[in-house]
Amino acid sequence: MIVNKTKTLGSTTEKQQGVDFLMSYDKPPIYDNVVSMIGDNVSLLKTIFTYGDIIFNPNELNLTPDIVAHEKVHMDQQGHNNHDAALWWGRYLREPEFRLDQESKAYTKQYEWFCQHYKDRNQRAVYLNGLAKTLSSPLYGNLITQSDAYNLIKRYAKV
Repeated sequence: MIVNKTKTLGSTTEKQQGVDFLMSYDKPPIYDNVVSMIGDNVSLLKTIFTYGDIIFNPNELNLTPDIVAHEKVHMDQQGHNNHDAALWWGRYLREPEFRLDQESKAYTKQYEWFCQHYKDRNQRAVYLNGLAKTLSSPLYGNLITQSDAYNLIKRYAKV
C-alpha cells in the first residue's frame, strides 16, 4: 500500500510503513545488460529493479510492502549509492553464485515480512512456494531447484 506518492519527471518519492524511498517508472541504467543476460523475457514485464537507492518500476507494477522489503535488501547490498550499485550489478550479472546469494537474502527478508503479517501456516507455505518458484526460474538463470530454493529461504528466515 502506497501511503505517500509525489510524481516528478518519471520519479516519485514513496513512503510505505514510515519508510521513504525513491521510485522511478523508467528503466534502470542496467536494463540492457539484464536483457543481454536473460533475453527479452516475458518475466521482465513483472520485474522491479533496484539501483543504488532507487526502485525502478518500468511497468508500473503494484509495489506491495513485501516487495519493498525485498528491494530494500538490495539497496543495502548496493550501499544506497550509484557507484557501489554499478559494482554490485557487475558481479550480479557475471557471477551466478553471487546472484543466488543476494537474491536468497532478499527473498528471505520478503518471506519474513509476510510471516510477520500472516500467521496461517498454509498461507505461509503457499507464499514461500511462490517465492521459491521465482528464485528457481529462468529470470535468475535456473540456478537452483524449486525445492532447494524453498528450503534455502525457509532455513534462513527468522520466523
